[in-house]
Amino acid sequence: MTSQAPLRINIQFVSAYPSRPLRGEDAYAAIIGDVLARMAGQLGHQVSREYYVNDAGPQADALARGVYARVLTPSAFEDDEITALATTVRKRLPEALFDSPEASWLSPLRSATVAAAMERITADLEALGVAFDVFTAESSLETKGALRKLLDDFASKAALMDAAGNLLQTAPEPPLARLMLDTTARGDLRPRALTDSDGRYTYYAADLAYHADKMARGFDLMIDVFRKDHAAYAPGLVAGVDLISASQTKLSVCLIDPVRPPSEADPSPRVAAPLAALPKLEALLAFYGAPLLRRLFLSHAPGKPLALACDPATRHALKAAEERQLAALALPETGASDAPDALAEIASAFEARTPHKLMAATDALASASLAARSLSKEAKSGLLAMRAALGFT
Repeated sequence: MTSQAPLRINIQFVSAYPSRPLRGEDAYAAIIGDVLARMAGQLGHQVSREYYVNDAGPQADALARGVYARVLTPSAFEDDEITALATTVRKRLPEALFDSPEASWLSPLRSATVAAAMERITADLEALGVAFDVFTAESSLETKGALRKLLDDFASKAALMDAAGNLLQTAPEPPLARLMLDTTARGDLRPRALTDSDGRYTYYAADLAYHADKMARGFDLMIDVFRKDHAAYAPGLVAGVDLISASQTKLSVCLIDPVRPPSEADPSPRVAAPLAALPKLEALLAFYGAPLLRRLFLSHAPGKPLALACDPATRHALKAAEERQLAALALPETGASDAPDALAEIASAFEARTPHKLMAATDALASASLAARSLSKEAKSGLLAMRAALGFT
């Protein structure tokens, strides 16, 4: 279907931390990732949609301890997302476990908490019409050994440095001080820390180990969908992957705009919107429905925050745009070949990682067909293909 040989592509998106239900920004990432996967599939590539489950490390332990506290004294806490998880988890674990020492309850409680949270998250994804092929748990990765191998590999490639910027010919075992990765030769603006000053591995190092695991699975291209507040982090990750793979595997990062309430004055992507000011995903789905919410995200031209609210005027405009496309598909067919190359439109949007371009092209084709009051067979086929790539079936 394309001039390029089909690729094995991994697209990782959403991967929200399991302490909370999905929010509006997660839904935005879900739709963008879903459409990137659909476009790649239309172009003949083999696509794997991946969700990374953060179920290990200090944060996961802290989540389990928070749930444990609410199980023991629920009346001491307000009703919130952690309390809701505690209510579910308490029903699934034996009562005696909560009277045991932390060493006994921490691991099973952590596992039960993450499992309950992921059930809630997958239900939200299903409501959005988004499915994943793979859920990779952080706990399933052999991180310690992988990180050790990465340090040795970086040293052999003259990219491992100490805190002063001196190249190291061998990686210390174990690391006891800050180690840096020289990513500047691969387009990064600065070296990246692999370990802290006490030798503990950084999140960046663990992220590289996770991407190395994906590389080992044989992908030619990896795409990560991040919010723009990760813009400074992305070049280091791209450079690290390029270094690990010796430029054989490419990582591409798709950055999406933050969401804001319509009244939010500060448009800076670094300033998080107050959670209370944004509608919950449940409310957005109830107000717009999944198809119109998908259209809302895809109609947003990147470059500024997305105003997210349950707004009747916005819903009316989205519904009218969808009705125009359906009306175009219902037009009488003509023999004239007036259709743009649908696969070329899909390929262009996919290569640029800009699903909104395909949304705009699809709306333009529908509007042009309505103005002409006819639709060629090729145009109808193209419109259907573009809508399928956008997730409108």
